[in-house]
Amino acid sequence: MQHETPNEISDEDLQQSENLQVFGARLAKLAQDTVSKRQQIELRWLEDLRQFHGEYDEETKANLSGSGSKVFVNITRNKKSAAEARAQDMLFPTDDRNWGIKPTPVPELAETEPGDSLQVNGQQIDKEAIAQQVEKEARKKSKAMERTINDQLNEAKYNAKSRDVISDSTQLGTGVLKGPVVIGRSRKRWKTDESGVSVLERKEDLVPTVDRVDPWDFYPDMSACTIDEAEFIFERHRLTRKQLRDFAKMPGVLQDQIRTVLTGEAGDTQYSKDYTNDIRSITGVDSVSHSNRYEMWEYHGPISKEDLAAAGVEQDEEDDPLEEYEGVVFFIGNSVVKVVINPLDTEERPYSVFTWERDVSSIFGFSVPYLMRNPQKVINASWRMMLDNGGMSVADQVVANREIIQPADGRWELGPKKLWFLKDKTRSVNEAFASFSTQSHQTELANIFTMARQLADEETNLPLIAQGEQASHVTKTSSGMAMLMNSANIVLRRAVKNWDDDITDTLIPRFYDWNMQFSDDASIKGDFSVDARGSSALLVREKQQENLMVLANISASNPHLARRRDWAGLDAQMMKALEVPVDEVTLSDEQIKENQQREAENQPQDPAVMKAQMDVQLKQQQMQFDQQKEQATLQLDQQRLQFDMQYQTQKLAQDRELEMTKIAAQQNMTVAQLQAKVGLEQQKEQTKRDIAAATVTHKQTETQLKAQNLAQGHDTYG
Repeated sequence: MQHETPNEISDEDLQQSENLQVFGARLAKLAQDTVSKRQQIELRWLEDLRQFHGEYDEETKANLSGSGSKVFVNITRNKKSAAEARAQDMLFPTDDRNWGIKPTPVPELAETEPGDSLQVNGQQIDKEAIAQQVEKEARKKSKAMERTINDQLNEAKYNAKSRDVISDSTQLGTGVLKGPVVIGRSRKRWKTDESGVSVLERKEDLVPTVDRVDPWDFYPDMSACTIDEAEFIFERHRLTRKQLRDFAKMPGVLQDQIRTVLTGEAGDTQYSKDYTNDIRSITGVDSVSHSNRYEMWEYHGPISKEDLAAAGVEQDEEDDPLEEYEGVVFFIGNSVVKVVINPLDTEERPYSVFTWERDVSSIFGFSVPYLMRNPQKVINASWRMMLDNGGMSVADQVVANREIIQPADGRWELGPKKLWFLKDKTRSVNEAFASFSTQSHQTELANIFTMARQLADEETNLPLIAQGEQASHVTKTSSGMAMLMNSANIVLRRAVKNWDDDITDTLIPRFYDWNMQFSDDASIKGDFSVDARGSSALLVREKQQENLMVLANISASNPHLARRRDWAGLDAQMMKALEVPVDEVTLSDEQIKENQQREAENQPQDPAVMKAQMDVQLKQQQMQFDQQKEQATLQLDQQRLQFDMQYQTQKLAQDRELEMTKIAAQQNMTVAQLQAKVGLEQQKEQTKRDIAAATVTHKQTETQLKAQNLAQGHDTYG
């Protein structure tokens, strides 16, 4: 909007500043009312802290100002520590998460709409194949989303901060976890240019994180019974001048308002009770003044369009002026220093509240010290009475008559070998002294002490076995101990289930929504749900080990069940039950294949197998020898046949020439004449030779066929 004159701009700025001041004053008044309504709970928290640290309250201290015993038998610390340790061990095992991401029963991916069809290699796929493909893709993306959220929580130290929240809940009854909180993380990188000069570059990445909120700084709507019913939430921050100046550098901060705040005194911004000095006094630390801290409040709740306009937040002009937005406001005193609309489209607030023992009338729950308040008082009273009674009954009360006796040393204290003078000889010495015994009630008081300890176990639902101690009546067998431990964990399972409902089922979905809205990685986005599995680690370790071994044995003995088992997953679960690091003792698939190949190469063979292999080799060698022998015989026969054929041919030629010479001499003819005359006989002789050659060729063919049959038979056997 443009304005014509500077005066109009100045008037508008002045009106905006006044509206902003009115907005800040209204929020400050609401915060003060909320602080006053929480005073009773804060007094209860102080009493819980005193009890945990073994300190009496002021009224009890005044009543014990005499000479009696003032001992505090602190069993509250042990109970609280045991509850905290058990819950942390169940919720945060060292080798697993207490949550997971899985696709919904009917997943719908962002890029897959109902009625879509898939094309694979130019072919149309039916609806069932589409559904299978969608489900497969959903599982893949859910795993990617799970890895992303897990990496974000690891960077934020989620487990450590969650353990602090569990400690708060056992100590004060309530723990608060805040997230996702977006912070700017600076990443450094050295970049070298062409000239060889290296320049440091800084890149600011916005990443979601989690924070543990001190319950003393958490002020929700006190009229609500659950955090979901709260109309608004306040969180208190105590900042030094340096921290406030650093806050002013953040984007969206109204720096003029910060300057106004810094011109005043820090004490002027404080209107809530600071119990830090009370807590330090309980723990025995000297009090330290916090008057130099500025009290900044963070408000989460509805904001009107007018208030957003007063803070300079841009809006859509077409919005209804009466519409309210879910926003976040930071203010100090009556000065609003920053206003933003809730960045999540779901408009969810970033707070998750965990209570150890729920109070149906309040957001804040009951702590372990509160649950055992009366047993602790009975234990202290009975123990003080035992000490006082023991001091009274250990020695007699002596009554002396000063008119009859006189101590020789002039001192009336009793002592060994004490000398006394009898002043009135008419009186008896028995009248001078008398002793009276105080009756001991140690047994009765000890019974009261024991009963109070049992009441503490029952009222906190933390028996001795859950604390690692074993009473005399507890069975010492392994199965009996496992059953008792499983029974002792029944009540703790409720606390773990509270964590699943209050923290896991609210915090992890907010991280899922944040990544769906702000992440640029499309491979993690899909229709998923959160699987809170904190209660899956509740089985007793010994019982879990036994069940896993039984499952492994049954599956190994049944081929049908063996095919249905994921043996790598079963091995990992067995390692977890044994509390052994899986990555350090389990080989990868590639390492297993390499070891099997190496063993196959180096492992000595079975003698029976080696004998069978040698027999086969001997048979093969014998077959080869027989074949070679048969081939040699066939070659010899062929050579003999060829020699016989050549010999017969030469002999026939010689006999023919000799016969022709003899006939020519008898008939007085020349050999040439005789050859012409006997042409017919030559044809006959040629026929005979052809027949003889055919016979030899036939025999050679039979020999070759026989050799081929022998060779084919050897190959088939081999």
